[in-house]
Amino acid sequence: MSGYGNAQPMEARTSVPDRHLAAVTRSLQWAQDSADRGDYADAIAWHRAVEATGDELSPAHQTKHQAWRVALVHTEAARRRF
Repeated sequence: MSGYGNAQPMEARTSVPDRHLAAVTRSLQWAQDSADRGDYADAIAWHRAVEATGDELSPAHQTKHQAWRVALVHTEAARRRF
């Protein structure tokens, strides 16, 4: 049954692997959004959330993660100076 009469919630119509992939994709986007705002601690936390599911970060995201860690250290050091 499809269309407006479908009484099944969206979760029931989407496979577990598809939902997992969607959640990981959203988490990685939220990580990037946080980093774009300069909130490197939050960005790193989103990456850790992805890793907590058992997934490894791609090489590109590993590079971002390392850069965000460096930026976080520099940001915290700058705050302590002022």
